[in-house]
This record gives sequence, structure tokens and C-alpha cells, in this order.
Amino acid sequence: MPIITVSTVLEGATPGTIETEVTEVLEEEISNLGSLEQLSSTSSEGLSLIVARFALEMNAEAAVQKVRAKVELARRHLPPDTEPSIVEMVDPDSQPILAIMIAGDIPIRDLTRFAKDEVKERLQRLRGVGSVTLVGGREREIRIWLDASRMRAYEVTADDVIQAIRREHAEIPGGRLETGGRTSEFSFKTKGEVESVDEFSDLVIAFREGAPTLVGDVARVEDGLQDERTYAELDGVPGVSLELRRQSGENTVAVATRVKAELARLAAEAPPGVQILAARDSSRFIESSVHETFMDMWVGGFLAVAVTLLFLRNFRTTLLVAMAIPTSIVATFFFFSLAGFTLNIISLIGISISIGLLIDDAIVVVEVIQRRIEEGESPLEAAAHGTAEVGPAIFAATAAIASVFVPIAFMEGMIGRMFLEYGLTVVFAVTVSLFIAVTLTPALAGRLMSRESTHGRLYVVLERAYTLLETRYERLLAAALRHRGLILGIAFVAVIAAGFISRTIPLEFSPRADRSEFETHIELPLGTGIETTKLTAKRARDALASIDEVAAVFSTIGSGSQGRVNEIVLYVALTPKAERERPMLEVMDIARNVVPSAVPEAKSVIVSEVSVISGGSFTGFGMQYALEGPDLEQLAQVSTTLVARMRASPSFADVTSSYEDGRPEIQAIVDRQAAADQGVFLSAIANTLRATVGGVDAATYEEDGERYDVRVRLEEAQRDDLAELSVLQVRSADGSLANLASIASLEVGSGPVQIDRENRTRKIDIFANNPNGVALGTAVAEVDRFVSEIGLPPEVIGRHRGWGEKMQETAQAIVFAFALAVLALYMVLGSQFNDFFQPVSIMATAPLAFVGAFSTLALSGQNLSIFGQIALLALVGLVMKNGILIVDHANQARERGLDAREAMLEAGPIRLRPVLMTTLSTVFGMIPLAFSEADASEYRAPMGVLAIGGMISLTALTLVVVPVVYSLIDEGIQSLTHFLTSLRRRRPNLREVSATTLSQD
Repeated sequence: MPIITVSTVLEGATPGTIETEVTEVLEEEISNLGSLEQLSSTSSEGLSLIVARFALEMNAEAAVQKVRAKVELARRHLPPDTEPSIVEMVDPDSQPILAIMIAGDIPIRDLTRFAKDEVKERLQRLRGVGSVTLVGGREREIRIWLDASRMRAYEVTADDVIQAIRREHAEIPGGRLETGGRTSEFSFKTKGEVESVDEFSDLVIAFREGAPTLVGDVARVEDGLQDERTYAELDGVPGVSLELRRQSGENTVAVATRVKAELARLAAEAPPGVQILAARDSSRFIESSVHETFMDMWVGGFLAVAVTLLFLRNFRTTLLVAMAIPTSIVATFFFFSLAGFTLNIISLIGISISIGLLIDDAIVVVEVIQRRIEEGESPLEAAAHGTAEVGPAIFAATAAIASVFVPIAFMEGMIGRMFLEYGLTVVFAVTVSLFIAVTLTPALAGRLMSRESTHGRLYVVLERAYTLLETRYERLLAAALRHRGLILGIAFVAVIAAGFISRTIPLEFSPRADRSEFETHIELPLGTGIETTKLTAKRARDALASIDEVAAVFSTIGSGSQGRVNEIVLYVALTPKAERERPMLEVMDIARNVVPSAVPEAKSVIVSEVSVISGGSFTGFGMQYALEGPDLEQLAQVSTTLVARMRASPSFADVTSSYEDGRPEIQAIVDRQAAADQGVFLSAIANTLRATVGGVDAATYEEDGERYDVRVRLEEAQRDDLAELSVLQVRSADGSLANLASIASLEVGSGPVQIDRENRTRKIDIFANNPNGVALGTAVAEVDRFVSEIGLPPEVIGRHRGWGEKMQETAQAIVFAFALAVLALYMVLGSQFNDFFQPVSIMATAPLAFVGAFSTLALSGQNLSIFGQIALLALVGLVMKNGILIVDHANQARERGLDAREAMLEAGPIRLRPVLMTTLSTVFGMIPLAFSEADASEYRAPMGVLAIGGMISLTALTLVVVPVVYSLIDEGIQSLTHFLTSLRRRRPNLREVSATTLSQD
């Protein structure tokens, strides 16, 4: 997906400054790009993050280059201290696939070095591994701790110390030295870098009265560690975590397998007492899902073949039919390779749906061949004549299915990208099965099938039952043709009932799969230090570990892009789904109760599913609502009211807002007149405060081939109180010193944590999850009701974002695909029957499938998700097979001189067995999908349930509705023809009238 991010750092800048000085400048340039659909941004302390989402047709690499060019144009308008922007493409699959925990009883400095230099380096060299992010480590750093009192005594400022380090700790090239008449030359370099940490104390800052002032006179040099800004622990054991992402397009399972194999080798080479293990492994769910899907396919195929055997009652004949399944699947995998598809949940669902369909064409062919053999034809003649008899019908049926699934594959938007492989997989499979049914199946049938003179007892019993069924159906069909109005009334009631039942089924975008994992996000009050956050994380971890189903808890602090130490992320791994009595969503509801009780000081506790799509504007929340407008305070008022209403409603959980006010900050208020009087520039004041309070990387130090940052900062005891900062001095333009307290005052203030924008307008996002049992569609409707009751100001616009927006877009895409499928179906059937009206007799039965589909979905307690909507669309193609078989035979009977009613009375009973066989094989083939409780079954179950209910209701109604509509259309055409003929007969002949008039004249 062409989603591009632009990250720009201006260290120390407030969110407001970032918005006006960085974000707006970059947005002005980027917004001019073509194919740009959405431009959103977040301005937080020291960081501007812009997300540009382009139309799906846009090439992602080309989008990166265009955005990068625009950023370069805007760079000249950015503040001088702004770091170069990082422009990169977002991979929606960029969630970490593995989190590797490294723990041991060694100093954190050594553990970090081992994790970074050994583990990370070796993992990054593996094929398919993308970025590897280190969390919880603390690298070596040379610390220059300034002493404010001693600097004042030696008349030295923080900027003097920084400049001295940069000036005295350097290697400066001197060019080339040529000797001996240019017969030899040497490079020339002044070796000025210190060779040991202690030598930093000997660097000269300035000379006062002939005596040097050294760094050691005003500061303490320490060979220390970076500030602790991240933390990681697994089940209470602290350590260093490596979050590993795969490269775009790489197979997750293959990458994870290579990584885990390398981790086993690293564990054997690790220092004594150091453990390396995977704290989080998303490949396990994928492997389990694929394995369970293949098992469902095997079971479905077996059930479909068993149903066929029940009708054919011959193992050899059944084997001919069953051969269509493996041969079609193998051929489909060949097309997979040509199309560049992968085995994933979507493509495997396509194969699972196709299992019952793969033998349909072979069933029809074998059934007619068997019937002809029983009537006295030789096997070879029966194979040739039978294939010719049903060939056009099965071709039309397969074309009907393909005409439905092709629009699914090419729907617009993200939904089209998701289901491309699904739609084409079914098209590949049924096309191959058609080819096998008209080539391999009759060829083998002509050689292997024969007429049996005697049959077993079971064969005879079943034959009597089938004959009785055909007789009863013939009577029912005759009665239906006599009472056509009643049949049409029943069909109409069925359609109306389907509409009423559909309104009771909640809508959602995607089923909530039990992945045996979830995340808990805890936000503490702004300004909370990391030590307090670590203690809170421990209490939250203990609370989660007390839940029986919890297998492991992996905690991280400061692992987000903004590195906030007041935010905790706890990854919770559950015992496998098959070993649990309570589902994941129920365990999540329990976590929503126990964690807040354990950490009452938390501002918010959010328990959410692990997001399968990461990056861009995708979040792990179930729903998102955006308020847009120019006035941030007005937006905050509206969002506060809406959040309060949502928190009071049982339809929402984990309600939170992207807007946070009250971020504590120290504001330096500069007296410009006083500063001007003393010759002090504003930049000098800002640089002094930045160096002493936040710290500045002044240089780097090399040792054993590694380089480490040299950071200058004021001693902690002298910067934890505003009064201590008053002794600082700033150098003026003439070189004299000015007291900071005389030109600036330090005050405690507050401001927003971040400022969000969308399409260059300020916005506030409201996020929420749906509790167990509440569908996304229900929550979206509830939000719309709240917004309507609150009433938005004229300047404020509210709109659904995230999965709510995708759900609405999906509905539009499904409607378009449905219309396209209906048009394609009509064209296919019209060309097959060479008639404008006969396709109507078949297509009119499609709505009859919905009553069974919606009924089974409601009875199973499932929601109508995107997978269910796709299944409904696919059902339109599946249900055409029965009508095509009946109408095709009726047309053949009409060619022999029978009228429409007689033709249907003949076609119905003859086609009853193949109709029942194909229907039951499809139904039984989908039973494993509908009733599976394995991993990822939530994605497959709605499709199986809908298909089973739809096929059953449609078959029961089609067997009488199609003949009735067929006969009515035939009578209507005859009546219209008779009416037009009578009109032509009554029309006066103009030539005769003219001749008569002339003769009279």
C-alpha cells in the first residue's frame, strides 16, 4: 500500500512549535502531490510525524521519491537545528513478528553490548529480516557532568565546555606532504582525539590570566551509560528485547524459522548465565492456522466424497469423481506459482470454499454417464454422449461461478487487495475442475465404468429410496405448476423474511479472531519517571499473571516511536486456544477489571487485540472517530463530551482521546529588553538551557573500533530544582557573562502532549474497543446517535476512521461487485441459452438463498463481517448451478416438441439426483469450515455457515420456483407474441387501401 511517513526531529521543541515551524511547512509542499488521498500528521515534543496515503494505484516506490523531493524543497524553510527528515514507506505488515528477550546476571551495559553487537548483527544478516529495534538496553556513553557553582567560579558557560570538547577532541586532516621531488607523498593529519576517557578532563576550555581552565575543573567525567528511557522484562525478569520485523513481501513463517534456528546457535554461544528466548512469536498463529485449514480441507473433501458415494453406490465410480479434488488442487497451486500468490489465510479460505465445488462438474458428468449405461449404452458411448449432453450446462455453471468471483478479486480499495487471492483462487480451482470433468473424467469413465447385472442389498434399498423421492418430487412439481401463484407467494415471503432477519444481524468489518494473545496499554500521568513506571508495570504484570489462561507477560516501557516513559505495553500470551475453556475476548474482559484495580493511579488502561496491520494510521483499536476543525479548544470540548457519553455506554470499552492537555513543562520567559541591554542573544539562552537541562551530544569517543557519544549535562542534583538553575551564566556578545536569572524567569506551565492534523486541519481522534458481544456496526451506530444528540458546531466535522470507515467502504464495494456480478451472470446465461428471458428464470431464485443464509447466521450467533458479505456475493454464483442443470435439460426436451410444462416435469425428476448430489457435496464440504473451533476459524466460519444455509434453502425452493418461473416466462412470451401477431393482422394494408381509393375515384 502506498503509505509514506515523514519523521522530522527538532530536539526540545514543544508540540506547538513543531506544528507551526516543521509540520505545516512540510505539509504545504507534500499536499501538492497528485494521487494523494489523505495527509495526516502528529506534532509532539521534538518530533513531527506526517503520514501521506496515496491511491492504491500509485506505485509505492514512486510515491517515496516524490515525497522525498518535496521534503528537500521544504528543508530550506525549516529551523536550522532541524535534523534531516526520514522518508520511508510503511508496510502494513510491519508489526514485529518476533520479540526476542535476552536476560542474564551480568551488568546491563554488557548485556546491551551482547544484544547489539552479537545477536542483532547476526539476525540482521539473515535473509528476510528487516529492522531490529532494541528495547530496554543502555549503551555506553561518556558523561560530562557540569558543576554550576564551579563553572561560575571559573567564569565558564556550558557552551564554552561544549565548544572546547569539539575544538580539542578532533582529528583534523592536513592535506598531502610531497617529498623527494614528488617521488613520494604522505597524508598529513593532526591527531587530536583523546585516547582514554580520563583525558577528557585535561581538555582546555580557556586561559584565564595565563593559566588554563580544564574540563576537569568544572565538570566530572564518567564512563557511564545512556539515560534509562526504555525497559523490558519477561515474567518479571528484566533484560534487553529485540523487536524483529520482516522485510516487505517476505514469508513470515520462513523468516521466523530462520531466526529461531539462529537463536538456538546464539544461545549455545552466549555468555554464562545469559538466556535467549522468543517472548513473542506471531508465526505460531500462522502455522497453526494453515495446519488447521488443511485439516478442514481434508475433512471437507472426505465428507463431499462420502456423500457422492451414498448416491453413486459404487467405489470405482466414486473414485472417478474424487480424483477431481487432488488434481484440481495441484493444478491450482501451479497457477498460484504463476500469479505469485502465497499460502495465507485468505488464499487457503478460497481453496477451502472450493473443496465441495471441485467435484460438482465431475458428479454431473459421471451421473449422466451412469444413467446412460443403465439404459443400455456402452461405456464409451455413454461417456461421449453424456458429456455432450451436460457439457454446455456445466460450462455455463462454471462460468457463472467465475463471473461472480472475478469481481470479488478486482474490487476497489483495500478490500480488493485483501480478497484478490481469494477470488482468483476459486476461479483457478473451478476452471481446472471443469477441464478435468470434460476430459479426464469421461475418458476414465469410458474405460472403468460398466453396467452391473446385479446389485447389493444396500444399493437396491437406496435405489428404491431415490426412486420414491423422484416420484414424490414429480407430484410436488406438478402441483406447483398448477398453483403457481402460491409458489410465487411463498418465494416472496421468503425474500421478505430474509430482509427482516438480516436487520437483526450486527455488522462488523472483520471477525475478532482468537489469536491467543492481546496487549494491555497503560498510560500514567504525564511527568511520571521511569522508576515509578517500572513499579507500576510490575503490579500490572502480577495482576495479569493471576489469570489462569495467561501463559506469559512481556512488558516494555518507552518502546513507542516517541519513547514516553509514562507508557507501558504488556504483551499477554495465552495458553493455546484448544487448551482453554474461556475465549480470548472473555479473558480480555477479565483483564479490563483486574489491571485498573492493580494500578489505580493510571490515567488509562486499554486492553486491545494485537493489531495485524501496523503503520500509517492503523491502530489496534476496534473503532476510531475523528473530529476536525480549526479551533483546538473547541474540538477538545466536543471530544470531552463525546468521550463521556461513550464511557457511560456498555457498547464501548477502553475509550480514549488523542488529545491530552496538562503536559507539565518548564517555560523560560525571556526579558528581551534585559537581554538586549546585556548583549545576550536568545539563542545563547536556549542553548545553555538545552545543554544543562536536557543535555547535548558534544562529540564521539572511539575505543576498540566502536564509537560512543560524549554527552554534556548539568549534575542531576543541580537541575532537579528550578532555584538551582538560577546560578547559571550566559556569555554575551562582547564575551562578558550575564546571570540567567537577570534575563529570564523559569515558570511551570502546561500544554498539549501532541497536536494531530488531517488534510492540514487540526483534529482529535477518539478511540475505543468493542466489548465481547458488541459488533463494530452496533458501536458505529451508537456513536452516530451520540453525535446527533450532542450537535456539532458548524466549524467541526465528524467522521468515522479506522475500521469503521473501512466497513462503510466495504459495503459500497460489495454493492458494486454485486451489481457487476449480476450483469456478468446475465450475459453468461444469455449467451448459453441464446435467449433474453430464460436467464431471468434462473437468476430470480438467487434471493431465495438469503433466507437460509441469514437464518443460519442468526442461529449461530455470528455477526455479518466482510467475510460473510463476500460469502453472500459468492453464494449468488453457487446457487445458479441447480437452475442451470434443470433449465438446460428442459430446453433439450423442448427441442423434442414438449411444451414448457411437460419439459419441466421431465427435467425436474431427471436432474433431481445431480442437483442433490452437487448441493450436498458443497454443503458437507463446508461443514468443517462452519463448525471448526481451531485457530483462525473465526475467518472461515461465517463463510461456511452462510454457504450451508443458503444452499439448503435455495435448493429446497429452486426445485419448484425455477419450473414455475420458467413456465410463466414461456407463457408470457407466447402471449406477447400472439398479441403482436394479432396487432399486425388488424393493421390495415396501406397499399390495398390506396388501391381501393384510387379505383373508387
